[in-house]
Amino acid sequence: MIIPRFYLFILASVAFIGIWFLSYKPFLYQQLSVSQSTDGGRSLPLNHSLPPLEAAGNETLGFQKILILSTGPSWRTRGLLAAAHLTGLQITIPPQPPIDEAIVDAFGQLGGDDDDEEHPPHGATIAWLAHLDLIKHAIQLDLETVLIIEDDVDWDVSIRHQMVRIASAIRNLTHTEQRDQSSHPTPYGHDWDLLWIGHCGEFWNEDFETVSFEDRSACPKAQYSGWARNYLSHLPDHHRSIYWSFNPVCSFAYALSRKGMRNVLRVAGGGRGEAFDVKVMQACKAKALRCISVVPEVVHQYFPAASYGVNSLVDIGNGEAVGPDETEFESVMGSTDNILESARCNALWGKTCLR
Repeated sequence: MIIPRFYLFILASVAFIGIWFLSYKPFLYQQLSVSQSTDGGRSLPLNHSLPPLEAAGNETLGFQKILILSTGPSWRTRGLLAAAHLTGLQITIPPQPPIDEAIVDAFGQLGGDDDDEEHPPHGATIAWLAHLDLIKHAIQLDLETVLIIEDDVDWDVSIRHQMVRIASAIRNLTHTEQRDQSSHPTPYGHDWDLLWIGHCGEFWNEDFETVSFEDRSACPKAQYSGWARNYLSHLPDHHRSIYWSFNPVCSFAYALSRKGMRNVLRVAGGGRGEAFDVKVMQACKAKALRCISVVPEVVHQYFPAASYGVNSLVDIGNGEAVGPDETEFESVMGSTDNILESARCNALWGKTCLR
């Protein structure tokens, strides 16, 4: 029997994804012993001694573990560890497995050569695979919940207080108090796949079911930067708003439930899109994932001083200049958009750095 070329391509794509998925596990378990961590590498159990909402203010913000997406020690991780120490967060930086160029090229071209098919550029493909690898790591650790954070980000010095209020709003949005029959309730309930707490913008309109609360640590509208500023202007100032995700972009920080980890692998594990965050956003928008956005965000990217022209690893992977050696700019304070009291800058320079 002659099998059409189209079906051969589909079979080859499925085989590639399966081999890539399975091949990651042995390397990961061999390397776990060298994970950099502020908690000694322990996998923290869910803390059931605290009331559910109060647990959102613990050392892991109410999640079982905080995992950092990182290629290794650099100015990014040193500043992140300083911020974590200042705010009392326990984070773990697992080693990122090497990603062969052949895998990058193959993953980036999944879907074929159809002109209508979007493919991620090289740097975005590497980042996409790294996110998937870290999610698989969380599954292998058998976690109920995990918070994944990119290593060049920043948050407010009051993040542990912020997350308690956010947890309460999420439980209200999902009506968790009325129907949560779990013997081990979590701060955020169970009726979600992904909590998008760190992004570079989100859409909003008055038709969205929204839970808002006053939060003086939220970035004022007049100081908010980014493409979503116009949408934020329709929300009350000095408030935090929680609603079902519609168009969040940038994967600075997101939490996943146990089922959410598997669901993200299902919708994003086959590539075929502009970037990891865009693929996940589209799944949230289509209700293929149950996603909740926090606006304004509580985690945002930190930028080294602009005069040094430092590019992100994704931009470098896409062909941008590598830029100066980190010894030239690491000691000079940069800036963080939309975070009033930067933990990173306060830890390193004793002051905030809102751009």
